[in-house]
Amino acid sequence: METPNWVTKLSFEVQTEKNFQQEAWALWRPTLQLLNKVLLEKKWKLNWVRIHSHLGAKRSPAHSQAWVDKDTDTMMLCHFDKETMLHEIAHLPKDDGHSDAWAKRLWSLQDDYLNKSQAKAAHLEITRYLSGRRIYIKKFGVKPPKYEDQVSIWVNTKPASK
Repeated sequence: METPNWVTKLSFEVQTEKNFQQEAWALWRPTLQLLNKVLLEKKWKLNWVRIHSHLGAKRSPAHSQAWVDKDTDTMMLCHFDKETMLHEIAHLPKDDGHSDAWAKRLWSLQDDYLNKSQAKAAHLEITRYLSGRRIYIKKFGVKPPKYEDQVSIWVNTKPASK
């Protein structure tokens, strides 16, 4: 598989799964470039990121959608959306789970790196965690709407070749 030239200019290595679909690079580019920007601006370190492709999936993948390992400064992303990447990178400075400090860090990253409509939707995503609900209530003075789990973005992303 051929790796696009822009990937070699990132501050971290990008690893792909064995059956990575070449046309998925276009979907990953904005998120990986934003990840690089955040890392450089925050002076955070990431050794490598493993990414997946599931173009044409009929259901959500049965594996973890994302994780970050602070001990090895590594990340795995299944979803190519910026919101998932920011969720994971918020764990990078300190391994404090989904604590209030993590939720505050994530909220700030969302405000800094997403447009207003993306940030608003991402803020609601944080409310799946108690820490996120606490921040939402503190900021808006009301309980957030009930969180509803989302279907994987891969389910609605079809290969261009079909």
